[in-house]
Amino acid sequence: MARWLSLLLLLLCWARASAAPPKPLLWQVSDEDNSVYMLGSFHMLKAEDYPLAAAVNQAFDAAGKVYFEVAPDELNNPASVQAMMKTGLIEGGGTLQQSLKADTWQRLQRYCQTHALPIESFQAMKPWLAALTIANFAVTQAGFLPDLGLDKHYMDMAAIERKDTAGLETLNQQIGVFAQMSPKDQELFLIQTLKDMQDPAQLEQLHQRWRNGDAEGLLQLLSQDSINDSPAFYRRLNRDRNRAWLPQISAFLRENTQGDALVVVGSLHLLGADGLVELLKAQGFRVVRLN
Repeated sequence: MARWLSLLLLLLCWARASAAPPKPLLWQVSDEDNSVYMLGSFHMLKAEDYPLAAAVNQAFDAAGKVYFEVAPDELNNPASVQAMMKTGLIEGGGTLQQSLKADTWQRLQRYCQTHALPIESFQAMKPWLAALTIANFAVTQAGFLPDLGLDKHYMDMAAIERKDTAGLETLNQQIGVFAQMSPKDQELFLIQTLKDMQDPAQLEQLHQRWRNGDAEGLLQLLSQDSINDSPAFYRRLNRDRNRAWLPQISAFLRENTQGDALVVVGSLHLLGADGLVELLKAQGFRVVRLN
């Protein structure tokens, strides 16, 4: 019995190790003397998503500097994270229930009952923080772990290799995208999150399209709800941030005559007409998709 069990475990390990790595959402953007590699991240992944494709590791090896949405030093600072969390809490003694319509509160109650979550733990949260908390819970329950996310992986690798790192925005700027939402948009965000997180198949579909390097299919899934339900939020979440990041990336290409860089950001930020890839192409840089 023990021999058969050992053989089964060996076969399972071999199958996972021999599975094809994800096809990277990776572009090389170049001028006359250097390149910036643009890598589309999935912020929470599974163990079977590693090892990564050779092209991704080669881009990291070639980079003297690695950009993330927020600098690793800031993300690893407990005081910064605590200050961020504070912006998502209701002040003045109000409650989340008072902030929501009755049917939205009932949706949240049903979700908490189904998943054995204490509804009381959400009462001090603004709707946007409640939505992010639910999304994080659901994604983790589905087997995706933040410590395995592509951003975290390359933050750790950059620290080991002692590469220079930087953030395209501050944590305060990133959280401001949610904190500055109108009460109506916050509630819509919570409603859409509850809807999405009740359908594990949608998350798996997103993950599979990312693994397959399906840029068009991934863009369709990532953007459809935001554009249709809250176009102003979509602009702040994606288009406005991309345009704020663009000068930093183009300046690196134009001003740095030696060495390359790697940019690791959420996949949505690279895709479509509003994405960084098309914005950089419009500025005259050479753009090539790497497979």
